[in-house]
Amino acid sequence: MKSLFRFLYELIGTPQPPSEIPVYRDVIFPNIGLINIGVSLALVLIFYYLINRAMGVATFNKTGNWALFLILNALIAFGVVVWQTNAQAVASHSYIYWLATFNAFYGLLWFFLFSLILKGGSRNASTTPF
Repeated sequence: MKSLFRFLYELIGTPQPPSEIPVYRDVIFPNIGLINIGVSLALVLIFYYLINRAMGVATFNKTGNWALFLILNALIAFGVVVWQTNAQAVASHSYIYWLATFNAFYGLLWFFLFSLILKGGSRNASTTPF
């Protein structure tokens, strides 16, 4: 798992400063990757199965509502990186915000992919986003 997340998150470059590369590779990348996948999956399940299936809220099945969850997922993904880097006490550097932005992009991607896979089980939102 570490090598997968290392590959995905080092596409934007290696962490700075170089002395903290092991902390990023061994702790931060796996943590933010797993949290990102978990949060994306949880939000998709909440949108499709809790709100639009169990609760039967027919008015919450629009593409705009789906987009709100998508944006919420990206914001959470951004915040997770800032939180994790602060928790690991790494030096403040612009790389953190590039990584957070990149993680938000991955959050959008995970949410979209999970939506394609799981939308069929919803009664009211099986055609959302398209």
